[in-house]
Formats: sequence, structure tokens, C-alpha cells
Amino acid sequence: MGDGAKALRVYEDAVEYLCRNVDAVRELLGPALWEAPFAVVRLGDPSTVEWRDAVRELHLAAEAAGIPGGLGLSSTMGVGDWPSAPTPRSVGWVCPTGRCARVDLREGAAPDTPTCALAGRAMRLVDG
Repeated sequence: MGDGAKALRVYEDAVEYLCRNVDAVRELLGPALWEAPFAVVRLGDPSTVEWRDAVRELHLAAEAAGIPGGLGLSSTMGVGDWPSAPTPRSVGWVCPTGRCARVDLREGAAPDTPTCALAGRAMRLVDG
């Protein structure tokens, strides 16, 4: 996996999947495979090799435990910052730490603020 923006997005998407399914993945992997890499993913700096290695470790363990595709990491053909479609303007909640790509769109009037499963903090409101 390269170091470009595309690669970072793939890791953020994997951590988004982890965030949405943290309890199920934790239970499936068990403490031996879960605790050390999860601590790095939860508290580490997403720009470091250590953080990416921990995400990959959880991905491989999830795949070995029977989750098809693990956390969703996939190989890219090299480093690159490929253009993507424009992001629609919307209002939603994002990860308070910036460790994942999770977005919960706000629908309706004023729903309760969701809590980030990884950070244990309220998600941050972004008004497109």
C-alpha cells in the first residue's frame, strides 16, 4: 500500500468499517489479536507507519477469523493521489479524531449527537 492520499483513504475506510462494527470484530478476534493493535489504531497518529501496520494487523486477523475481505483494505497499484468525484455538500457527523472516514449524515431537525466507537467521544458536526 502506498503513502498517497488514495492509500490513506483506503485505511480510513477500513477504520470506518471497524468503528461501525467494533463490538462484533472485538468479539470475533478475542483479546490476544485485538488489544495491542486496537490501542494503536485508537490512539495513534494516522500519518505514521505504526498506525497503518496496526490497521493492517486487524485487517488480516479479521480476514483470518472469517470476515470476507477483512476490514476492506485492498492493494493499490502504487502511490498516487487520484482524483475523486466531488463531495456533495451536506450536513453530518464525522470522526472527532480524524482517524476514519465515517460520516453519519444528519437527517431531519436536530438528532442526538452520535458517539465515536473508537474515541468514545461525541462526533463532530460538519455543515457542508
